[in-house]
Amino acid sequence: MEIGWFTDTWLPTRDGVVNSLLSFKREMEGKHNIYIFAPGEKNEIKENIIYFKSRAYPKYPNYRIASPLKLLSKKVAKIVDEYGIEIIHSHSPGIIGTHAVVSSYLNSLPLVFTYHTFLQDSVYFFSEGMQDMSRRLLEMWLKWYFKRCNAVIAPSSYVANQLKKYHEWVEVIPTGIDVERFKNGDGERIREKYGDKIVLYVGRIVREKNIDLILKVAKSMDATFIIGGEGPYLKELKEKAKGMKNVLFTGFIPDNQLPDYYKAASVFAFPSTYETQGIVVLEAMAAATPVVAANARAIPEFVEDGKTGFLFEPGNARDFAEKISMAMEDESLSKNAEKFVERYSIKRMAEKMVDFYDRVRNKN
Repeated sequence: MEIGWFTDTWLPTRDGVVNSLLSFKREMEGKHNIYIFAPGEKNEIKENIIYFKSRAYPKYPNYRIASPLKLLSKKVAKIVDEYGIEIIHSHSPGIIGTHAVVSSYLNSLPLVFTYHTFLQDSVYFFSEGMQDMSRRLLEMWLKWYFKRCNAVIAPSSYVANQLKKYHEWVEVIPTGIDVERFKNGDGERIREKYGDKIVLYVGRIVREKNIDLILKVAKSMDATFIIGGEGPYLKELKEKAKGMKNVLFTGFIPDNQLPDYYKAASVFAFPSTYETQGIVVLEAMAAATPVVAANARAIPEFVEDGKTGFLFEPGNARDFAEKISMAMEDESLSKNAEKFVERYSIKRMAEKMVDFYDRVRNKN
């Protein structure tokens, strides 16, 4: 199958959307041809990736924004036609995601859309006076965008329920993970360096992930807290952690080292209330590391309270600390987590995705 993916975030940025695309791409390539339309430094085509010249977003330089003026051109639709693309899959309702709509219309191709992120939660980027208006405009835009799609993908049942007001066909397909890769991590080197009691967080360092709560817990616990990742909130978070000798910031953890960090951790701590899925939660469980996460949004679908980890009351530092301590003492959680996560292997999820594409094409 010839498949076109349109995304407003791409490498070198590493967030949940990019990690999802990379996971599916690795699994599906070889059987199918995937063409990625993504932001870049200039207009060019490299190895089935069509880059749009984009500028860095001032408040978050890792993200790039393509020019909306290009939407008036039929060039992208012509590229789609030349490659013989059979289905278009948008991963963002942004400018490049809008190119997906235009190309779908001009080429009479089916369009599917994965709603990876609750965009309404990101209006804090705007000044306070603009936030209410931004929410209203965003809601209008999303209604328009969803109507252009033949079908929609949600990464969790929670998200699917939220999207029913926008579209009648919402399919639940979580991002899968390479279970064997994380299962075979070696945490010995990490433990030798940081100790045997490690509480790990990995992810973007942004305000909405509630990482401040980890600092509150670290003040009262005898463990090493490792915070891995990059983001616009990192500098402020480091300031808040000054003088805390048991809190360490690694920066971005390379892919080849990530399984080792998960394997070394006694607990994976995830205080975010922002998640549509939480891929890192599954990665941790694949490494047999129990998860303590906020009981919010999609997370309870992926963390079975008392079986694969524990859920805590969002924002409650005392409950968070208690559940981390409980997870460290409960040896049954590791085996349960490892077994549970097998249902979310990338192989299974990629097969679901291809089956979904076929059903959409046949119905179109």
